[in-house]
Amino acid sequence: MTKMIKKTKVLSAIAAIGLAFSASAHAGLVNDVPSCYAANHFKFQSAAPDKLIYVLIDQTVQLDPNLQQSVISNLNRMLGPKTKFVVAEFSAFSQGRYLNVLNTGIIEAPMTQDESSNIPLRQLPNFKSCMDGQAKFSVALADKAANTAMQGATSSLDQSDIMSALQNVSSAIKSDPAKDKVLFLVTDGLENSSVSSFYANHIVRKIDPAAELQKAKAADLMGDFGGAKVFVLGAGTLQPAKTGSKAARDGYRDPVTIHRLNDFWAGYFKGSNANLVEFGAPALVTPLSY
Repeated sequence: MTKMIKKTKVLSAIAAIGLAFSASAHAGLVNDVPSCYAANHFKFQSAAPDKLIYVLIDQTVQLDPNLQQSVISNLNRMLGPKTKFVVAEFSAFSQGRYLNVLNTGIIEAPMTQDESSNIPLRQLPNFKSCMDGQAKFSVALADKAANTAMQGATSSLDQSDIMSALQNVSSAIKSDPAKDKVLFLVTDGLENSSVSSFYANHIVRKIDPAAELQKAKAADLMGDFGGAKVFVLGAGTLQPAKTGSKAARDGYRDPVTIHRLNDFWAGYFKGSNANLVEFGAPALVTPLSY
């Protein structure tokens, strides 16, 4: 009978996690992951997250299946105990695809030795089962949000307000108390807004990084990311053009164009108190890390 009661409690804890998954579409700015400490009615809380992974997905970029899987794989490797995750999407504010936080979640820390020694032993199995369920739920929640953003991407949008979106999220990243912060930016890096356009005659132009950086500063589009690391995936991604040269129709990006694009974003993030660790054009060579 005792085993049956324990099993029921474990199933109830896992069911609570699953129930939250179905309701997560109504959240986003708050923690969408149920607390196992609260579920077990402990008088103490989990230690605060010391890691933040902020995923920002540009919906003007259509990634191929391999790059989409790379987004998910890199996101999953960053999800562990004491981690806060945010998944958001953006494109152009004038076209109804405004910056939108899809989900926010916190994966709690395990109990310390002192904490576990001060609760009844009978509660430990239920807590462990809840924490296992929380970890799986968090991965599923983050993956679903990222996939939703990527599946909603389209190449039909004319504008791409990348710098404006970055400036908006920078304050949230800076103010987060986590010690280690990573911005995972999924974008082609091709600004196309009222401030500047990295296109000319429907193809990517060879930008002047210094001149473009001055435009960003003049438009007050720099941010402050609080020293966060930045990884970019998808840079320079182009859909094949329907007209023009064979290179344009093949979606070709020449090395000089990509190099200048890299230089601009490295300068942008340096001027915004962040460190561009890798500029995946389009794929990342090394995986994400804190």
